[in-house]
Amino acid sequence: MKRTPKSWIVFFWAAVFEFLSYFSLFNTIRLIFPSLRRSYLFVEFYVFCNTITSFFFLVLTTTVNYISDSILMFFSIYGFMRTFEIIIYQINVLLFDEFRALLAGKKYALYGYRRIVILLLHNYLEIACWFGISYMWFSLNGHISFNGVLIPSFWQVFHESLLLMFAYTSDKIIAESSTALAIFTLQAIIGLFMTILVLARFLSLLPNPKSMDEFENK
Repeated sequence: MKRTPKSWIVFFWAAVFEFLSYFSLFNTIRLIFPSLRRSYLFVEFYVFCNTITSFFFLVLTTTVNYISDSILMFFSIYGFMRTFEIIIYQINVLLFDEFRALLAGKKYALYGYRRIVILLLHNYLEIACWFGISYMWFSLNGHISFNGVLIPSFWQVFHESLLLMFAYTSDKIIAESSTALAIFTLQAIIGLFMTILVLARFLSLLPNPKSMDEFENK
């Protein structure tokens, strides 16, 4: 039995984010191959492969002596597309997938809380790597600098990207343009969203292991 929504704003944003979810490589693959739409293994494979790819590309861009601007631009654009895909997907899982299912009179359940937390941690690493690659591209074009370091190492770039994800600030990386400042702000907002709203939400749902302390089991 279908339900009528009582809040127009929830219905509105559910429709908006459902529409945005179609602008993703993940959804395109599932449209081309309908058998993958309900495949949990495909989701895990897709997330894992993208995480490994982002890490590999970050290592590549920070260790190879010269990489052309066009290659860095390609990696950065794909990384932004993938980050957009992750955020839209997580917003839908967090707020709207269950709402749409109930609205349509269907049952809804996650495959597993532990699984989704592990996938979220993959997403964290992947986003940090994609932003790190974009910082190498912006550095090449003069939008950012690494506090006097002409060619930053992998660990310097990775460290700065993680700082912006978790601490919402940077140590060595300096914005030299409004574009760079906007990217810093975007990554900080994404990090805040992923930490407070998404990861904390699902961490609280993980089953507690039994304790050998009899008082803690009461």
